[in-house]
Amino acid sequence: MNIAWKRLFVLLVIILLLLSAACAPAVTGPELSAPEPSASPDGTSHDPVIHETPPAAASQQPSATGQQPSATDQQPSATGQQPSAAPQESVQPGTGTDNETKDPPRPVEPGKPSGQDNQATEMPQGPEEPAEPQNSPPPEPTTDVSPALPDDGPVILTITGGGVNTETTWTLDQLQALRDGYRELTYSTTNNWPSFSAMTAQGISLTYLLRQAGITGSAASIKFISTDGFHTTLTYNQVFGTLYSYTSHSATGSSGASAVEPVIAWVWGDVGKARPENIRPFFGQSGPWEVNTSAFVKDLCKIEVLTTSAGIWAVPGSTVADGSKVSPGTELELTHSSMDNVRIYYTIDGSEPGYGSSVYNPSTSYFQPALVKPLILTESVTIKAFAAGLGKEKSAVVTLVITVE
Repeated sequence: MNIAWKRLFVLLVIILLLLSAACAPAVTGPELSAPEPSASPDGTSHDPVIHETPPAAASQQPSATGQQPSATDQQPSATGQQPSAAPQESVQPGTGTDNETKDPPRPVEPGKPSGQDNQATEMPQGPEEPAEPQNSPPPEPTTDVSPALPDDGPVILTITGGGVNTETTWTLDQLQALRDGYRELTYSTTNNWPSFSAMTAQGISLTYLLRQAGITGSAASIKFISTDGFHTTLTYNQVFGTLYSYTSHSATGSSGASAVEPVIAWVWGDVGKARPENIRPFFGQSGPWEVNTSAFVKDLCKIEVLTTSAGIWAVPGSTVADGSKVSPGTELELTHSSMDNVRIYYTIDGSEPGYGSSVYNPSTSYFQPALVKPLILTESVTIKAFAAGLGKEKSAVVTLVITVE
């Protein structure tokens, strides 16, 4: 009996030891206490902020703003430890830029380093177009610069020659469709009689029309040909030089000059009497005595742009040689090998002659030859003269020093 109780007592002791072992703490080291909350200057306590070091792979990915992380986030510090993540600056939603007041970046020209000043570069300007005549501004264009041209109707004009890139043909409807080149101008006129008048013309600017055909820099003269074979040839300057129309135009004097450009007209006639006619070219004048009506070729059908020069007129001659000594009352005649095709402009006081100077031969041998009169020398003179006419460039100036004894 005693033995049984002893065994039962030992068994209970063992059970108690086992139970006490199971209830004992599992950590055998010193007990760790939680950190005390920190206090701010205002006395308010804040929970501590625990910074977790992001995985290395995550630190290399672009941030939510679309910007790459800085080199500090990607590289370890000199101590070999990974630095903690820096606090992010606030970002405006969707802008991807810092929410700080900063000067906006200066735009940089393509291909120019951003460190250079982005100053505007002045583009070279092409050359300017000549101003339209002040007395007749062109109407507003009703079509595009390159309008769709009608393709029916008979061809009335051909532009050809080595001075244009392409031979072109034109119907009347096509010419009238070029509204950008439309002109209405008044021209003063002088003929070989001589008589002075004025005509109006409505049509296409010849300059504009030749550009459509691709006139080149090699153009030197232009030939205008009629349906019956009649033709006249003008120099480049006689077509595109500075030419004028005189509002007051007569043998005794002309005034009110205004610049005009050449026109291929389909409506023309005396002032107040213009009506539709076959096309005809019209030109201004270098001076009031220049004969321009001979260039108004009726029934024009072809314009040939030539690359060969029409040449220069010969200088005038004289029946009294330069350096002569003559008696008072001596007659001096100015001569020319093409007297009926030129006008001789001269001065007797040694000044340079121009298109406004006196004209020695105002008419021709077959109209009014009596108008061509010799000069009567009553005192010593220095005569300067040149010859000019359509078809060639004006001559050089000849000088005659005549002594009257």
